Amino acid sequence: MNAKNLILFALAAASQALFGSYVVAVEKETYADPEWKKVADALVAKHSATRLEYDGNEKLDSILPELKKARPKYVCFVSRPETAGRDLVVGAAQLLRRIDDDPYGDAFWGILTGYEAADAMRIVKAPRERVIRRAATSMGSEGAVKGWSAGFASNEGNKNDFWRKLPGGEVEKVPTDGNPAKALADAFNTIDVDYFVTSGHATQHDWQIIYNRNEGSLRHDSEARLAFMNPEGGIYPVTKASPKIYLAAGNCLIGNVDRKACMATAWMHTGGAEQMCGYTAVTFFGFMGWGVKSHLEEGRCSFAEAYYLQNQMLLWALAQVDAELPARKIAVEDFGNGRSSTRKFIEVHSEVLDSGVTGGVVTGIDQTALGLLWDRDIVAFYGDPAESVNFPAERRTLKTEINGDEVKITFLKELNFGKLADVKSARPVMVLADTPPKGTRLIDADGKDVPRAVVNDRFVLVPVSGRHAAGETLRYRIAR
Repeated sequence: MNAKNLILFALAAASQALFGSYVVAVEKETYADPEWKKVADALVAKHSATRLEYDGNEKLDSILPELKKARPKYVCFVSRPETAGRDLVVGAAQLLRRIDDDPYGDAFWGILTGYEAADAMRIVKAPRERVIRRAATSMGSEGAVKGWSAGFASNEGNKNDFWRKLPGGEVEKVPTDGNPAKALADAFNTIDVDYFVTSGHATQHDWQIIYNRNEGSLRHDSEARLAFMNPEGGIYPVTKASPKIYLAAGNCLIGNVDRKACMATAWMHTGGAEQMCGYTAVTFFGFMGWGVKSHLEEGRCSFAEAYYLQNQMLLWALAQVDAELPARKIAVEDFGNGRSSTRKFIEVHSEVLDSGVTGGVVTGIDQTALGLLWDRDIVAFYGDPAESVNFPAERRTLKTEINGDEVKITFLKELNFGKLADVKSARPVMVLADTPPKGTRLIDADGKDVPRAVVNDRFVLVPVSGRHAAGETLRYRIAR
């Protein structure tokens, strides 16, 4: 190898090393706490990471120059619960889109926190890879647990519906005797599950079991211990905490760490959650929460990757409305804790509307723009973003590949992608890139540019619409 080729090889190797790097960003006061310092140091050691310190959430931008130099694949913010609130979530989301010049996120990221440092240390020590085999849901039916080795399902619409599947057994409907709180507590305390997904009303401090009715709740106490409660005063503590991921896909506020003891930290402290995704404000549009669920349950990516990919899809959808919207500055103060906060948000950002607001009602494309803007920065991901928790490969609905400059999408079952004009139902295919693609354009089988496609360092977005049969394959090529 001559000198010139040796230099090029070294530069390429260095670029690839940076592309795969990991940054631990830790708040200075957190790092000054001896127990939390151990957490940050353990995470650095686990991933051979670079540590960056910032002086409070209002000064997150101070680490941007170093992030631009490192261009890390993963960024994890280590923060005590007192400083792991919505301001960190919003600030981190906006910061990590500014590492390079395009409008998309530049790293897989999460926030490592907990009720106490020991919770975060447990998460650091979790295995790097895990496959979901047992699951539970609050939006259930018999079919919701049928395909798992074990699990359970309640029904937010009916307090008498409850199904479970014990290891080695069949799905059975279990009488709740009108007490879904006890049924859920019994299930959590007897069946280890890897995945729990919920919807319905919630706040930072409770989750309502039956939608819009007082039929029981899950709450926490002052020491972040979870317990189910019924309206008659019955209390049923969660006493067994199997390691799991928790996706609060349709819940308001439950992802907001507004104080040391809250639902998010309680899930980490006594609920076994190693990774959690949830809204830090009310949810009315739902693009992020339900989209993360779709990506994860397609079986092609990890929980952390599903969170990342759905956010990039959201940014793409915003750009279809207006190319300036993905980078629009939104202050954390624009979000509040109540339903009235959405009206305030509409007022503050009403200039994105074509026709203004009439009587506080926003419809059509205006609603889409505001809904996407609302969801863009307020959904939190807690845990180590490099921990790879996946649905089983046999549940995949399609297969995606990037080999050199070739991109291939194969449908494993019939899928209907809807119309791309409807950003809430359309699902462009997101293909993760292990290394930065050597090109910026996507070309179809006829050699034509694919409209609205995105070729990014981390992913390729392929706009797909309509119905596709099982066994069908779409082929593309990445070009300069």
